[in-house]
Amino acid sequence: MKILSINLKNFRNYASLNVEFNSIINIIYGNNAQGKTNLLEAIYYMAFGFTYRTRSEEELIKFGATDFSTDINFSNKFYKNKIIIKKYLKNGKYKKELTFNNNVLKAKEHYGLLNVVLFSPDDLQIVKGEPGLRRKFINLEIAQTDKYYYNLLVKYNKTMLQRNKFLKDSKEKINIDFTQLLVWDSELAKIAAEIIIIRLETLKRISEISADVYNKLTLSKENLNLSYILKTSDGETSKISSKTQKEWEEWYLKEFKMRRNLDVIRCSTSIGPHRDDILINVDDNNLRAFGSQGQQRSAALALKLAELEFIKEVKEEYPVLLLDDVMSELDSGRRKQLLTFIDGKVQTFITVNDKELVKYLPDSKYFYVENGNMYEE
Repeated sequence: MKILSINLKNFRNYASLNVEFNSIINIIYGNNAQGKTNLLEAIYYMAFGFTYRTRSEEELIKFGATDFSTDINFSNKFYKNKIIIKKYLKNGKYKKELTFNNNVLKAKEHYGLLNVVLFSPDDLQIVKGEPGLRRKFINLEIAQTDKYYYNLLVKYNKTMLQRNKFLKDSKEKINIDFTQLLVWDSELAKIAAEIIIIRLETLKRISEISADVYNKLTLSKENLNLSYILKTSDGETSKISSKTQKEWEEWYLKEFKMRRNLDVIRCSTSIGPHRDDILINVDDNNLRAFGSQGQQRSAALALKLAELEFIKEVKEEYPVLLLDDVMSELDSGRRKQLLTFIDGKVQTFITVNDKELVKYLPDSKYFYVENGNMYEE
């Protein structure tokens, strides 16, 4: 998969940008706050339909403007394609318009058309941060390659919100009619069972790939292992055992029933895929608690490279890789390992302050960014 050109209008600090990319490695350099990350954010936005930097899309509109548009041309193994996203005011409200090859799409139809993997300094928190970051990692990984899974997540969140609303409405009642709650429990259990089976299958493969990558990064000195953890809101954990989808469904129904009174008190669902975690170990040591900074960074890098390989296995082509200011976070050895991995096979966009951090690579070009303008060297 390769990005051919990008057109931006009133996106962040870009009043107007029209740039073509005909190289595999694209190094975007310049001083801070000039627009380097904004370009990568635009690519990410066109791939996912949302941004990793803010929850408010109105913040993407250039100061003083009332609308923006993003336009990207890219090729996959079959065709050349175009995605256009516009946000503009209509009757006093912002409207979002998305088209793919001139066909209007809904948000859920957009996901997975342009495959992108982002690695930023924040991704180092995948290893040492909160469980939600690891859930986001596995969810984004699967959803890019499986639209059914993406729809499952949407359905699960909607059903859980309905269950939580019932719990909240029931809290002040003396006599609670649990008939409706059983309906939500049954629906949520079915969806949760499907989600966990897909997650476990995917995590098994990602664990294998990341272990191999980590082994190379550490010159076979250490072994990386990923395992899935069932977790509750109280921090309790349950061991994973082999179950069929029906058995998982029955297990969730049992857990919902057992935690019913607690859920009513807290007005929330205390167990389910939205609570689970991924344990990242090196030689049986939990990296989050006991790993050195070097081990944590190597593991984060291994996970991101495994993400590339997993998408390639499923889609039969590499996604586009975005490296946002991570070169300064990695030592020279890890930078070399990363560049060796991507060289010649993964179209990559790298942002750096100092272009010397990325020495000349075959099929590479440098772009200097200053005050929302981009200049090709």
